Amino acid sequence: MTIPRTIDSFLKLEWQQPDGPLIEPPVLSPLIADPSFLFPEESPDGLWHLFAHSAWGIHYYSSADGLRWRQLGRILDWGMRAFVRRFGDRYFLYYEACRPFAIPLLLLPRRPAWRSRIMCRHSRDLRHWSKPELIIDNDAAWAADSSWGAAVSNPCLVADEPDASAENGAQWRLYYSASLVHVPDCGFEEPRYIALATRSLDKNPAGRFSSPAAPLLRPEQDGLPGVIGAGSMKVLQLQDGWLALQNKIYRDGEGQSRSAIFVLRSADGLHWQPARDDPLVRPDAGWRASHVYACDLRWREADQSWYLYYNARDTWGKSSGRERIGRLSAKH
Repeated sequence: MTIPRTIDSFLKLEWQQPDGPLIEPPVLSPLIADPSFLFPEESPDGLWHLFAHSAWGIHYYSSADGLRWRQLGRILDWGMRAFVRRFGDRYFLYYEACRPFAIPLLLLPRRPAWRSRIMCRHSRDLRHWSKPELIIDNDAAWAADSSWGAAVSNPCLVADEPDASAENGAQWRLYYSASLVHVPDCGFEEPRYIALATRSLDKNPAGRFSSPAAPLLRPEQDGLPGVIGAGSMKVLQLQDGWLALQNKIYRDGEGQSRSAIFVLRSADGLHWQPARDDPLVRPDAGWRASHVYACDLRWREADQSWYLYYNARDTWGKSSGRERIGRLSAKH
């Protein structure tokens, strides 16, 4: 669905944020990360809903105001980087499915190579979920790294409904991350590439997508100095083109790894360029001192506002850093 706003108007927004993070990691997990959310008007109970992962799987939260969140439990084990949307009368949850204990095993000096796939479950009430269905496998040669493993993650599904004059017909667009790059000062890996897979819009959104022949975005082709990983990308279609938020993984002037959320724009959703020079959200101090990571951005018609949930990290080491979830909002 095309959002009735322009990229230029988005770039002029003045963003507001609450003091501090909104969601802390659950017990026995150093992180709560990669949030994706639903508005009250599209949920079964008139509440905000949010999905995010810990070291143990994907957790489910609800809120009356989008600020104070209550955890409702873990809905699946060994899943991460969720993306939730409502299509028709069902909710679809896309996520990276990894091996059991994959995140806790990152603490070991020697660990198994990473293996993950993108899966989907659907529900009518956000509580009872279907069996998982495979969406994207890690079968593309460029989705694997010889040292760190094969990974596909960070799904973002967009319905593209062009007018009759468009060259391509209506299609599902699945933007996702693939392959891995090691980040030495953190001690773990981050996504190397962004890829795009498509499927006819008249087919089931929970169906299998075929891996594309090559990535869409590569860090070595990025114009920002020091980029080592493409991170993740969330994409929206606006009135005058395509907008994306990408958390690029890069080294700063002192050689330390960083992640910040950058704004991109495109006429076709394929060829991307920076929409602004500075990041929309960057590391600063406190709970987001080292990295600002993946996000979910949505326009809410009910109050004419944009909402952006994201997670951030407070320091570099894999055994010492903690990740929490915060929010930005802007009224149009």
